[in-house]
Amino acid sequence: MKKAVLFCPSRVWGGIEKNVYLRAKFLGASGVAVTVVLLKGYFPERFDDLENVTVIEVTSRGGDFNVFVVANYVKILRAIDPDVVFAALKKDWWLVSLASRIAGVSRVVLYLGIARRVKSPIKYFIVFRLMKSILMVNSNSLKNEMLSYPKFFDEDNVVRVYNGFDLPPESVEALDFRTLLNLPADAYIVGCAGRFSPQKGFDLLPDILSGLPDSVHIVHAGEGEFEKEIKASISERVESDRIHFLGYQSSMAPFFKGIDMFLLCSRNEGMANVLNEAMSYGKPVVSTRVPGSEELLAHGKYGVLTDVGDTRELSLAVLSIIKGERVFCPKEQRQWIESEFSTERMESETKTLFFGPR
Repeated sequence: MKKAVLFCPSRVWGGIEKNVYLRAKFLGASGVAVTVVLLKGYFPERFDDLENVTVIEVTSRGGDFNVFVVANYVKILRAIDPDVVFAALKKDWWLVSLASRIAGVSRVVLYLGIARRVKSPIKYFIVFRLMKSILMVNSNSLKNEMLSYPKFFDEDNVVRVYNGFDLPPESVEALDFRTLLNLPADAYIVGCAGRFSPQKGFDLLPDILSGLPDSVHIVHAGEGEFEKEIKASISERVESDRIHFLGYQSSMAPFFKGIDMFLLCSRNEGMANVLNEAMSYGKPVVSTRVPGSEELLAHGKYGVLTDVGDTRELSLAVLSIIKGERVFCPKEQRQWIESEFSTERMESETKTLFFGPR
């Protein structure tokens, strides 16, 4: 039996963490013995229902050098003797790579979901050239960004694997936001989703709404470490009455089914999972030109793209969809997601990277 260890000791639950869950799920279902390493007290229950998946909780993680973390990681890896180690978070690259080499694991895959500056060239050289770890990215734009550092990366050690999604059934029951939030029957519902972080641009929502009719309301699903600060800044604006925070949603299907359109106002991304999901429900989408979005929207064929941080342009893009000036075919959107961003494709490419010949 193949064995994989997935490191994801995170204090937040977002797109990266969801992808770890999805990979653990399909690897376990295919007969791989999966161990997921989490931070103690953070999200172990979310993996309870997965076949062939075991959770190990650790009390500390990451850093430049922590002998206790390395020793614990080495102990875990020697006990499991995995075929592959996967580290989902950049903060864990160094110690996971080091512990894996000490433990004798030859295949180490490190995930990058968003463009980052190379701030520690010696560390990058050791991890990717001497330790020969492989970098998995989720978009071609991100791959090209990393290949611009040839001292560390080349076509052999950077692999693009798109995030995968199953098309939802048409029978999904929609959240009735108008009833749930006591909104007028003619309210237009714009969906946003993601963790509360400056990167996601949710602080821009009042400015975006200020350029839209009063009938437009925004519903947001998610949580995160900057939740208190971002909500406080929004509450000071008159538009806050039209921004509704739903918190964490255990199932996002009713959310996507119930919105009229989806808005991604991020300042930076790799390949935004929520954008894929919205399109898989056939919803019209507006997105900033962050890495991955141009690929996902085929440079505007399947959604409206705007400049990062330009709230006026974002308002006009939303308005163009409301007025019917920009129309996108739900069937074509779903076909595009199914052909290029399917779960089956992600599973196949992940397994090849994890267990296939290097």
